[in-house]
Amino acid sequence: MTTKAHTTIDIIATSDDSRKAPASKSDTALASSAHSRINIPFNLENWKHLPDETKDQLAWFHQHALEEGLSWNKCEAALGYSNTTIYRALKGTYEGSWDKVIAGINSYRTIVAERCAIKNATFCETRFTKLVTGGLSYAMANNSIVKITGESRMGKTASAKWWRDQNNHGRTVFITAPAYGAARALLKEIAHALGINRNTGLTNMHESILRAFNENRMLIVDEAHRLLPKDMRSEPVLLEILRDIHDRTGCGLALLTTRRFDEGVRKSEYQYEQILGRIGMPVQLPREFAWEDIAPIVEQYLKAVPKDLRKELVHIANSPGRLGILCETLKFASRIASKSQRTTSADTIRTAIATRRQMMGELIYAKK
Repeated sequence: MTTKAHTTIDIIATSDDSRKAPASKSDTALASSAHSRINIPFNLENWKHLPDETKDQLAWFHQHALEEGLSWNKCEAALGYSNTTIYRALKGTYEGSWDKVIAGINSYRTIVAERCAIKNATFCETRFTKLVTGGLSYAMANNSIVKITGESRMGKTASAKWWRDQNNHGRTVFITAPAYGAARALLKEIAHALGINRNTGLTNMHESILRAFNENRMLIVDEAHRLLPKDMRSEPVLLEILRDIHDRTGCGLALLTTRRFDEGVRKSEYQYEQILGRIGMPVQLPREFAWEDIAPIVEQYLKAVPKDLRKELVHIANSPGRLGILCETLKFASRIASKSQRTTSADTIRTAIATRRQMMGELIYAKK
């Protein structure tokens, strides 16, 4: 990996091939609790001496274990190796058969892929999701920055997580920008996603984060409008931290945000040319859904949708709450139908809509 020059911020500044290999005291200490979350920081340097295919498999398992919060016990069950052997593999110090370790990871990946397919069975690709995933793919392919802007609850987060699941070969890290706090809060969010110690100094934390990224990895930051400073005259330190990670590692970077981000940039006295100039793909989601945009979602519950009901559902999708409320309404309709031992119909969807409005008081207020 070629490390680029520092920016102005500088962030504020050995076993045999057996599956139960004997553990050293240091290994036992670092992988001490069988029930604790895996505690090895993601560090690409650990595997620099290994073939690319082996590195990719190890990176996938490591990032998957971190994202799922797998304990050492669960890692053992997944791969069929002791926690000390897994520790050595992830640290790059294993001296047994790497082929057998990779075979164990491959078998486990097949199971995870099947579970993921079931979990994402209700996810539908639409015009909006394709804009989000297309922007992410562009940033990954070009090692650039993408900014994806859209109203709240338009499916940005769900689409980005779906893309992450499809592209998680140990490459994609997804975080949500902290609601409050300065540089430490942001670095701690990234560190947690990478298994890095969050109680160390800022410089150490930052350097560990840099070791976890390269030009083949992607960092997705949701709620990115939170990164703007409250004082419009201040330097956007949090955005500069992300730019620094991108510049020095070459990783792709995605900012998922609402229009508040663009409004904040326009009002600010700070010049954002450094970050804006690196955005190779600014994606702007349309303001309103058409029937074609939500049809794949609705048709999971009801194939033939009457025109009047289509209009009603489009109205819900373009009201506050957007796709979130639409999906909740459809699930409510499904629940109503199942209680009566029926399938979801246009009538049960209408009942769900009417019930929700009545609970909100819309019918009562309309009479007055």
